[in-house]
Amino acid sequence: MKKIIAFVAVAAMSLSLFALDIFNYVQINGNVKTLVQTDYDIGSKFGNLTRTPAIKTVTTLDTAGRAIEVTELTPRDAIISKTANKYDVYGNLTEQIAYDAESKVLWRNVFTYANGLKTDVSEYDKNGLLRAKTIFQYTDGKLADETGYDSDGALIWKIVYKYNAAGKTQDVFEYSADGSLDLQETYTYFDDGKIESLTTYDTYTETSEKKVFRYASNGTLSEITTYDNTKQVTNRLIIKYDAGGNVSKVSEYNIAQKFGTTVNELISMSEFVYK
Repeated sequence: MKKIIAFVAVAAMSLSLFALDIFNYVQINGNVKTLVQTDYDIGSKFGNLTRTPAIKTVTTLDTAGRAIEVTELTPRDAIISKTANKYDVYGNLTEQIAYDAESKVLWRNVFTYANGLKTDVSEYDKNGLLRAKTIFQYTDGKLADETGYDSDGALIWKIVYKYNAAGKTQDVFEYSADGSLDLQETYTYFDDGKIESLTTYDTYTETSEKKVFRYASNGTLSEITTYDNTKQVTNRLIIKYDAGGNVSKVSEYNIAQKFGTTVNELISMSEFVYK
C-alpha cells in the first residue's frame, strides 16, 4: 500500500520485492537463521540478456522466525544500511532503529500496543525528533482503520479496511487528508482461503489493474499475473522454490508488443538463500 510510514518504507522487515512483498503470500519453512536476498539489474548486450548483482539484503532471524536484523549490502558486501528490530515478551515488534554504513542512526520507529493490538507507531528522525505518527483503530479485534499524522498532529492520510464473512480482508480504501479516495484494493479468495486476486483502482489515473494468483499442484504460489483495465496481461511474476519448499528465485517480466510480436521481457530478478 502506498500510505505506509515514510521511514518504514525504507526499513527492513519488508523483504519487499518489486513493490510487492512476496513473503506476504509465502512462508519460510524450516529452522532458518539467515536469509540472503540478492537483487539483480537486468540489461542487454548484443541481443542477449545480462544480469548484474545490484544489492544484497541479509536478514537474521531469531528462533521464532522474526527478523531481528536486516543489513543492506553492495555487491561487494560493503554495508549500506542496517536495521535492528526489538520485540516484547509477547513477540510484538516494539522498536526499529536504522543505521548507516558508519553506524550512525538514520531513523527510529517506536510501536505501542494495548491488549495485544498495535495502537500506534511513532517515527523519529536521526536527531530524535518526532516526524510522524500512525494511529490504529479496531472493531471486534480487527483493524478498522489507520490514520497518519505529521509531527504537528495534522492529518496526512487514512486507510479503512473491510472484511468478508470469513474475516479476510476484502476491501482497502486509501484516503487523502481532504477525505478524497486515492486508491481502492479489492481481494478475492479461493475456498481454501488462498488469495485469488487483487484488484487496484487508482482514482488519479482512473485506471485499474488486477493481479491473479496462480498455484502449483502442491499448493505453492507459482505465478502472479497482472492485467490492465482492458484485461490485457502486462506483467508476470514467476516464483521458484528450493528442495526445502522455500522461495529460491522470483523473476519479473513485462509483457509488451515489440517488433510485431508479444514478448516476455525480463526486467527484475531476485534470488534467495537460506542458512
